[in-house]
Amino acid sequence: MKSLYPILIIFLIALSLFTSCEDDDVLEIQPLASLKLDISLNQTKHEFPNSFNAYVEIQIINDDGTSIISQESDSIAFVKQLNGNHSTQSNINIPINKNVLISMSTNIGEYNLFGCSDTIKVGLDDQEIQIVDIYLTTGNIIIEEPVLLAVGTEVAIFSTKIIDEGTSKISECGFVWNTTTLTTIDDNIGSFINSSDDISSFQLVLEDLNPGTTYYISSYAINADEIAYSNQLSFTTTESTDNVVLFTNNASNVGPYTATLESYIVDDGDRTIAEKGFVWATYTNPEVGNNEGISTHGGGVNSFNSNISGLTDGTVYYARSYAEILEGEIYYGNEITFTTVLLTQPEGVESGLIEVLLHTAQIDVTIDDDGGLEITSKGVVYSQTPNPTIDINEGMTNDGTGIDDFTCTLTGLTSAATYYARSYAINDRGVTYSDEISFLTLHLGGIGPGGGIIFVDGGDNGGMEVGDISTEVIMQWGCASTATGATYSSYGSGLANTITIVDFHNGLIDYEGNPTQCSGGNDGSIAAKYCYEFSQNGYDDWYLPSRDELSILFANELIIGITDFNEVYEYASSTEEDANNIKSFWYDVEFVGGSESYSSKENDFAVRPVRKF
Repeated sequence: MKSLYPILIIFLIALSLFTSCEDDDVLEIQPLASLKLDISLNQTKHEFPNSFNAYVEIQIINDDGTSIISQESDSIAFVKQLNGNHSTQSNINIPINKNVLISMSTNIGEYNLFGCSDTIKVGLDDQEIQIVDIYLTTGNIIIEEPVLLAVGTEVAIFSTKIIDEGTSKISECGFVWNTTTLTTIDDNIGSFINSSDDISSFQLVLEDLNPGTTYYISSYAINADEIAYSNQLSFTTTESTDNVVLFTNNASNVGPYTATLESYIVDDGDRTIAEKGFVWATYTNPEVGNNEGISTHGGGVNSFNSNISGLTDGTVYYARSYAEILEGEIYYGNEITFTTVLLTQPEGVESGLIEVLLHTAQIDVTIDDDGGLEITSKGVVYSQTPNPTIDINEGMTNDGTGIDDFTCTLTGLTSAATYYARSYAINDRGVTYSDEISFLTLHLGGIGPGGGIIFVDGGDNGGMEVGDISTEVIMQWGCASTATGATYSSYGSGLANTITIVDFHNGLIDYEGNPTQCSGGNDGSIAAKYCYEFSQNGYDDWYLPSRDELSILFANELIIGITDFNEVYEYASSTEEDANNIKSFWYDVEFVGGSESYSSKENDFAVRPVRKF
């Protein structure tokens, strides 16, 4: 082994950031058996920029609980991908069979974030993904000052965000308000506890306020360690005026081209609403006379919503509601912003090799994400040179449309050849390929799937393999006084013969314990049963070859290079000549193909199992 350290690659993905790693050739194992380590950075409250750097430190924990620095890495860059996730492909070293801690730290804006994993140990033989949680935090709760979204004579609407949950889970959060500057959960004239599932961002509609009055409001959050308050916001309700106040809610059901907008009138100012609706654009403060889209919803003071369309994917939009009174004056609600879903090429296309034979290979394909567009074509491209594409290849499959997983079979391959294959998925944004896999096709004389020696090349239909010398036994064929009906000689009939022979002997009363019921020379052994019950490499479909299958085995002896055939005993086939005799072959090193014979069932034969694949 070249090193005690496997190379592990960190990945940061999703709203939770993920770090994944794979061992390099220092473990001296194939990539398909590579060790993986996932580090989940469970930080969802901070708004991560498009790119940032993180510092990673590895600590070895001694048996007495003390720690020493095992590795300090330089700053590692994380970059936001098209799908919104962040990732990196920097390398760190994880010591094998040691208790270690993984620490990370980074600066996000004005905040210094840090986090540490639980103690982990990676064994040399570990092949499964290990999940390691690291929570990035400042160490304290950080909650945003309330944002005033709309205010009228008796109603005000606020929103807030929890930037950091601190070192433990938030148990309660909400708002408190007062008419004095002292505003806490113990000293207030009103409070609101957020009951929604989303604690990272929540809103308050504050009603029954007094017109023309100044209030002070704070947001708060509680965990096991502390109660934290935001900066305090002061606001003043309007006097009894004729202003119209609207509130625009956050956009919902946002897709690549569509979104749903919702609004209601907080205060109608005792004015008659003649028309209301929404305006939106890719620039701020769109108006009725200056916008990229507008919807109208008639008059009245009822709440209203609009399913807008014709948007561009992956684009930031600004929207607000409006109300026009009879006199022609137009009032606008608060501005919201939303980003349409970015359509991309398919993502997460992966290939897994299932089985490789002489001229065929089976590949399993999964696709994690269609990129928001229908997959119009998917399959596998392959070649005897690396990096095949849909334009440059020696063959490709088309396995339909959609995101469903599939298994495909490559056919017409050359035996004893190395192939390179990549699965692909196509949508209107382009084609995505999986990582490349390579494989070596089987060949005559090579090792078959069941661990035997391949002696028949049947093209795309597979082939046959025979057990090596370690599988060979010397035994009788079976009952030598009654025909079993196993009379087929042709290629491919050996299994049927074998089943017939086994069924016949199972129908006798304790043949193996009382073989002389058939013939005085029978010893109770059954060649077909030995082959039928044989199992190797997970395959239990072996059998006693038919006459023609045995003939092919000896005819191909020079091609397959078997030189350990038995020259003392005849080889038994499963083909019955009559009630007392079977078709058999003598092996003669000077006579290629052996010499066919027929012999008594109670003779001792050399027996080797075969199987088709």
